Amino acid sequence: MVIADDRGFGNTKVCVDGRIAALPSIVTRPQSLGLAGIGLKVEARPTAVAFDEHVFAVGAQAWQWGAPLFSLDFTSLVSPERLALWYAALAQILTPDTPHSAALVVGLPVASLQDADQAAYLLDGLRRRVKARHHFRVDERAYDLTVDSLQVLAQPVGAYTDWVFDDELHARKGAGQMEAAVLDIGMNTLDLFAIQGGRALPRYVGGDKVGVRRLLSLLASDGQELVELDAYLRSGRLQPSGDALDIWLGEILAVVERTWPSVRRFGAVIPTGGGAVLLRQRLHLALSAKGAALHWPEDPITANVRGLWKWGVHQWERRQR
Repeated sequence: MVIADDRGFGNTKVCVDGRIAALPSIVTRPQSLGLAGIGLKVEARPTAVAFDEHVFAVGAQAWQWGAPLFSLDFTSLVSPERLALWYAALAQILTPDTPHSAALVVGLPVASLQDADQAAYLLDGLRRRVKARHHFRVDERAYDLTVDSLQVLAQPVGAYTDWVFDDELHARKGAGQMEAAVLDIGMNTLDLFAIQGGRALPRYVGGDKVGVRRLLSLLASDGQELVELDAYLRSGRLQPSGDALDIWLGEILAVVERTWPSVRRFGAVIPTGGGAVLLRQRLHLALSAKGAALHWPEDPITANVRGLWKWGVHQWERRQR
């Protein structure tokens, strides 16, 4: 079994044998209300995850049950909180009370891998904490998973691979030699990544921390927390103004121009991530005006994890030949 794991700061996504599960990357240590809510309705309980000595609440409503354990520092990607999110996503697909074994492909943000010391910390943490046998409980159901092998890739490589290969892993004609660029707008970062013939093009790899959190900072008021604003944005209770979207888009385009002086050079520009969904029409018009050959994924939010899974399956099939 091949499992892909896209550790986003906005959403945690997994793909298990082609099936995708996702949940908002919100984690808390749940507080007990006791009988303090007697006579009142109480907010619905979030998903409960337990392993080792840890008990976490995760998912969209978790922030209402305790202080969010939310860090935008890249070192948090190998923390127990991230394990809890990963377990909760896996539980949407894996069969409980059944031993599973898998090859795992993990996608990490570009910036987290560009710094050698930071990348070494993350890779060591993944090898120690993830390439192992996992026993965990999600909403009182027990799960057993052994990760036999581990491969780490930059997250945008997933969207590129999803574009190159269809669901039967047939390659797009001519894609192998084409310069293709991925514009990945996540919660924390904007990642820009260019590939040709399976090789990264260092001149055109870059980005900045102008992901969706930058938009949320423009919308913040009255002491609202980032995770609270994110929840309101997802539910539709928070509607960004056109001015806020234009300011945010302007900051994104400034980073794009710095890293990709001309988007015309690429045979394909692939927007992905939750930010691409929020900015879709604005982003489409702005990049088209610059001459970009746009290729929108069917679902920009899950394109990375779907492509990471395709990459893992493709590698496994090559080894079997």
